[in-house]
Amino acid sequence: MRSPSGPRGRFRQRGAFVPKLAAYGLLAFVLWLMVSTLVQPLLSSQATRAVLQAPVGLITSPINGVVTQMVVHARDTVEPGTVVATVRNPTINQEILTTLSSQRLALQSQLAQLGNHFKADSQELKFVGHEANVHREASLAQAWDSWQIAQRQRDVAHSVVEEQENKVRVNKALLEQGAISEQVMNAAEAQLNTARANASVAEQAFAGQAQTVASAGQGAFVGTGGNSIFQTLESRREVLRNSVNRAKQDGTAILAQLKQVTALENEERQRVEKLSAYEVKASQPGQVHTVLAPEGAYVTAGASLVRVTDCRRLGVVAVFPARVAKRLSIGSMLDVKLDQNGPAMPARVQQLLPVASDALQSTYSVPFPFAEQGSIYAVADFEGNAAQKATEGSSLCAPGKVVAASLRS
Repeated sequence: MRSPSGPRGRFRQRGAFVPKLAAYGLLAFVLWLMVSTLVQPLLSSQATRAVLQAPVGLITSPINGVVTQMVVHARDTVEPGTVVATVRNPTINQEILTTLSSQRLALQSQLAQLGNHFKADSQELKFVGHEANVHREASLAQAWDSWQIAQRQRDVAHSVVEEQENKVRVNKALLEQGAISEQVMNAAEAQLNTARANASVAEQAFAGQAQTVASAGQGAFVGTGGNSIFQTLESRREVLRNSVNRAKQDGTAILAQLKQVTALENEERQRVEKLSAYEVKASQPGQVHTVLAPEGAYVTAGASLVRVTDCRRLGVVAVFPARVAKRLSIGSMLDVKLDQNGPAMPARVQQLLPVASDALQSTYSVPFPFAEQGSIYAVADFEGNAAQKATEGSSLCAPGKVVAASLRS
């Protein structure tokens, strides 16, 4: 029997070829699916999931109080010393400040009283000194007058002695000539002896008065009348002088103590003011992740106000299947791509965790990605400044961003 020929036969041949081609295509698809789902994963070092991650720090309140101002918001950048929030506590203990203020006021009162006492004693000392000087000058003038009188009396006494000596010599010559009697001669000699005795007394009085003048010139009181008044003035002046000196010493000591107490009071007042309206500041640079205490919230000492992402320690958390985990170790290198067409950045594995506890995840910006049973977490840090160079001009500090990570062969 002959095969059909012509257009109808050729159509039947083409209709038989189409099912074969479809069958071959289906077979190729099945083979590709088997390779991609079974064979390729066995050979691949790719992580099943990977996200950017960074540790977080907590900014806490050192005092109890109400958050009156929250300066920062999520995704704000902070530097060390940046004011984050203001916490006010109007009921802070001010007992120490009150005690120091009372001590300062008491010392100021003592210093004022001492100043008044010093002023009064100084004025009285000046007056008593003036009165004592008046009495001393009067005694000096009196001693000088007495010295002059004694000098004149001495001169007169010596003149009388000379006169009596001449008279005795004359009477002696007259006695030898028999012109006078022995009784006249004896009377003349008696008068001479009296004159000499008087001259001796006058000489002693003159010498004594000269010593008195010398003593008065050196500041001694030598007057006969008013001596008790002068001594009283001198005694009072000595008492006042000691009182003034003691007031100076006490004033210097109180002033030094007052300066010390005032300095302590100022420090305590600054501390109270600072704690009553305390400005909480950041201690490290980073990016605000979460504001935990909004304005108006009451917080206790040690309570967390803000969570800050430490962008300086940006890394990656990758989930590797069990077959790849066998080849992972601390120090293994990963190649991380932020974008599909971006360059691969090196990251070194720092931790390998079969399970990530809630406590551990709370120290990072975002929760760890889900991991199937038997998988392992690889926590890696970027090497050097590779991340900074690769992402220059972009915002790399984006914890939670999905990236691609693979184990470097």
